Amino acid sequence: MPLRTFRDPNGTEWQVWSVVPGARTSAERRAGFDRRSPDPVLRPPGSERRESTDRRQPAVALPPQLMEGWLIFEGRGERRRLTPIPPHWDALPEPDLERLRVRALPATRLRE
Repeated sequence: MPLRTFRDPNGTEWQVWSVVPGARTSAERRAGFDRRSPDPVLRPPGSERRESTDRRQPAVALPPQLMEGWLIFEGRGERRRLTPIPPHWDALPEPDLERLRVRALPATRLRE
């Protein structure tokens, strides 16, 4: 995931990076090892309360326009989101990044 830093015409420093849902590498995911012990001495007392053996958080339902990913612009306490991700954005000159930042919409949290 490339990270770029640039300054807008007012001198505010911005960082920009891409977010692509589900694009993590296998090294970033947990290994499939189950840490719960089958040994009755080590197992906590009582019955298993979990309904599933899957320990991962449920996926957040993304709006359709975000399924292919987005750029995040962050600077001076503000976050902006641009969809879709422009091709070769990470090689663009700073004036072009500024034009993309201006087009980006204020970002709100996706969870809950």
